Amino acid sequence: MFEFFISILFFISSFGFSDFIEIENCNDDDSFSIVCGFQNPEDLYLSPSNKKIIISEFGSLAPNTKYGAISFYDLVSESIKRPIFSYEDNTWGDPQCNLKSKKLSPHGMDLIKRYDGKFMLAVVNHLPKETIELYELIENDSIDLIWRGCVDAPKNKYFNDVALKKDGSFYVTHMYDSDSSQWSIALASMFKNSTGEVYFWSSDQGFSVVPNTEGSFPNGIDLDNNEENLYINYWFSGRTVKFNLKNSLITFEHIGGGKDNLLVTDSGLWVAAHDYSGLESLQCDYSIIQCPLPFTIYHLSLENLKEIEAFSFSNGQMGAATVALPEKNKIWLGSFHGDRIANFNLE
Repeated sequence: MFEFFISILFFISSFGFSDFIEIENCNDDDSFSIVCGFQNPEDLYLSPSNKKIIISEFGSLAPNTKYGAISFYDLVSESIKRPIFSYEDNTWGDPQCNLKSKKLSPHGMDLIKRYDGKFMLAVVNHLPKETIELYELIENDSIDLIWRGCVDAPKNKYFNDVALKKDGSFYVTHMYDSDSSQWSIALASMFKNSTGEVYFWSSDQGFSVVPNTEGSFPNGIDLDNNEENLYINYWFSGRTVKFNLKNSLITFEHIGGGKDNLLVTDSGLWVAAHDYSGLESLQCDYSIIQCPLPFTIYHLSLENLKEIEAFSFSNGQMGAATVALPEKNKIWLGSFHGDRIANFNLE
């Protein structure tokens, strides 16, 4: 039955949707400077020196077994490199969580400077099991990642993105249950049904649901500098919300596109949104190297989520952007389905 339903969606998606012009090379264009050589660079984060971009190269969700990697792009040498990994005792995570494999399928991530002065990188990981992997990051000419622990996800939960607190606890978006039928997920993408919520984890209490955060495919998440407000994206419903942690209420909301990752910066909130439907995304199957579908980057006020500016793109050398990372006068972009990162100039 589901195979029939998907075949119908593919048929429908071939009519009346966004112009689909397949990207066939790695050349720059009038909008973007392109760097190829990645596997689904879904999330990006600046290193502490601001001289490197840490990259989460997505693989797959279980039960598929395509692994990904963590890499970084050196902005000085303009080269792609791999961190140096080492492994220590589990002192930052749940003692019951064991390192199953040194291979990963990374998704969303966050980097903060802890109260003890160490830099902590948290990575949502899907393989070989659903975990949050915790690393100490040390930057020199390269990047050293020291494994300091992990946290197993609650049973049947697929996570998406993570937001760290300075004490090492974190918030994480649960996008949908792993035992959900593909039919129910397809229907949720069309009718904006609730599929997940936000969880909070601490070493003494474990996981708990954050009240009033349920929504249609929770996606990107970040904390403000005072750790008083969460910013949460919901992919299917196109919502970005500012969520007050003291009273567990949404105080402001922005609607537009399919909201993916977001990032809190001194200049405001940067949000990547997809300007296509769940049906249209079916055009980006595994035969496509780089998904070309249109997107908008929103720059929003941290105070009330009002639009400061917006940048929309289609039919360029970059499509389906998942993240907007400010760096000097540039915005760097990643993608959930592609071989490249890209940047455009704010000037």
